[in-house]
Amino acid sequence: MKKWLLKLSLVVMTLLLLPIQAVQACCGFIIGRQLTKDGTTLFGRTEDYPYYPNGGKHNKNFVVVDAKNYKEGDQLEDESNGFTYPHAASEMKYTATYDSARGDGSNGAFGEHGFNEAGVSMTSTVTAIPNKKVLKTDPLTEKGIPEAAMLDVVLPRVKSAREGIELLAKVIEEKGSAEGNTVVIADQKETWYMEILSGHQYVAVKVPEDKYAVFANTYYLGHVNLNDTENVIASKDVEKVAKESGSYKTDKDGNFHIAKSYGPEKYAEGDRSRTYAGITLLDPKSKVTYEDDEYELFRSPTDPNKKFTLEDAFALQRNRFEHLNGRFVPDDQIGVKKQGDNGSNDAVRKDQYKYALGNENVIDAHVYQINPNLPKSFGGTLWLGMGPSRNTPYVPFYGNLKDTYEAFKPQTATYDPNSWYWTVWHIDNMAINNQDVFGKSVQDHWKALEKQLIIEQEASDAKYKALKDNPEAAKAVEDEVTANALALSKKLFEHFKSYEADMHAHLIELGRKDDPYRASKPDDYKDPEPEKPVQPEKPVQPEKPVQPEKPVEPEKPVQPEKPVQPEKPVQPEKPVQPEKTQPIQTKVNEEGNPNNRFGYAATKDKESYVSTKVETFVKPEAKAQDPSEAVSAGNGGNENNRFGSSFAKATVETFPNTNYSYNVHP
Repeated sequence: MKKWLLKLSLVVMTLLLLPIQAVQACCGFIIGRQLTKDGTTLFGRTEDYPYYPNGGKHNKNFVVVDAKNYKEGDQLEDESNGFTYPHAASEMKYTATYDSARGDGSNGAFGEHGFNEAGVSMTSTVTAIPNKKVLKTDPLTEKGIPEAAMLDVVLPRVKSAREGIELLAKVIEEKGSAEGNTVVIADQKETWYMEILSGHQYVAVKVPEDKYAVFANTYYLGHVNLNDTENVIASKDVEKVAKESGSYKTDKDGNFHIAKSYGPEKYAEGDRSRTYAGITLLDPKSKVTYEDDEYELFRSPTDPNKKFTLEDAFALQRNRFEHLNGRFVPDDQIGVKKQGDNGSNDAVRKDQYKYALGNENVIDAHVYQINPNLPKSFGGTLWLGMGPSRNTPYVPFYGNLKDTYEAFKPQTATYDPNSWYWTVWHIDNMAINNQDVFGKSVQDHWKALEKQLIIEQEASDAKYKALKDNPEAAKAVEDEVTANALALSKKLFEHFKSYEADMHAHLIELGRKDDPYRASKPDDYKDPEPEKPVQPEKPVQPEKPVQPEKPVEPEKPVQPEKPVQPEKPVQPEKPVQPEKTQPIQTKVNEEGNPNNRFGYAATKDKESYVSTKVETFVKPEAKAQDPSEAVSAGNGGNENNRFGSSFAKATVETFPNTNYSYNVHP
């Protein structure tokens, strides 16, 4: 699996000419139909995303791409590296599991795996890097076909697995390859394995039906008869380029050895650990050792009677070295296991830490079950484990779907409660970060659910098997198949939301933190500094009011002079009478200065304190069930721990109209 960061890594590795692979990403497997209990072919891959800063947090969308007609000149253009290729005049319907980041100019589509309406299935790709000598002679092509566009070029055009390999070979010869890759393409008759070895060299082989294979991020093909055109499709110069580059190597019998000639001098640790773990899990009696110089690609079980099941395939993709009895520890647990009272010392030796199949970077796990008894248009069943394989359920979908459930479609870059991917990612995040609380209970819960799903899917297979020789009737039930898939998806997603809410509530009860919104952000994200509260301005002190002047006391009114009392008149001698005198009247001044009182008060409103709002996880009301209705993983161990790893006897709830039931633990 590669994005633009991996492209940068490839450029750097090419420039530095590193002799050892350094990239740890996807891992694939194939189990031939003669090795399975039910006669179906199984193949699949874990899609890893270890690229900083979003390692292991990268949303995927499971969708249906409708059939479409194109005009002459219409081209497919990939945004990851500018690769272009003409569209076919008429392209078929197919399913894909795209990156949610597609369409923004920085990522590419990365459809990764799917079925088309002709029953052809494909997973692409497991990244591999050619050695430095080969890259000098036949370098990768800057605008050659990349992983990001491969599914969209092949699936809408081909009607058989062989056609798919031949088309991909043609594109590599015409346009070159932008990357080294491994691809698997299958139909109901054949399964093909292809290694893209350099800019223009490739070898593809038909997979033997009695073999199994586990392959990580390197090359594995040994000696191949290049003249066997029935079972081998190869570039004409594949041996010549190896010789010209000086990297030509042979096996012990002197035959041209492809992986030794085009691959690294020795396996990277992440490739060795996953290949070894996968082989020893599927074949515990195998003679392989961790130190082997090379691992043969197509293998037979040591026990000739060994038959594999779907559960074996799921266990392979979930594996975290449990079967190796403590020899290795997944490297996503570095620093988790401590010793000493202060917990400062890691109890695990450095050489015990290895990259596991079920690692922290898995964003999509898928198992394709190719059933030759189903109608061709069905193709088979995709068992989709969206999200981290270590704690995700595998859910079945036929290849002739016309639509997918809405929870598969949100193109969100961080936690979204309405997203299937982000919901199962959060469940895994809680489980892996609180192993002392949940233990293996989450994975055990999904295993119990998967047992019921397998039973129901077998019943559906038996029903549709009758339509194998009637293409028209098989076409007519596509709406029914789609309706059943949508109903099943809805019921399961509601269950996931309830289970998620129950786990979250349990952690909160224990006083532990759980914030999926924050946890899903890129590793280089820094929380913003909390804003300092705005200090209210000091209120302006009012000026001292002007004191009113003391009122002027009104002048006392002038008192009128007392009237002059007339002297008593001298009595004149009669008969003479004296004259009468009028008194003088004085007007009083009654005006005064009024008392003028006034004051002044100045006030200023204070600004409010501003706090910082913190968003916390809230159980989505529209999707989640009440926690009391949630399915607990078990009730063993501590009676107060709803997530004990043991299971009580289960009851069965049946999905109406979907032929689906699952265990509900008391």
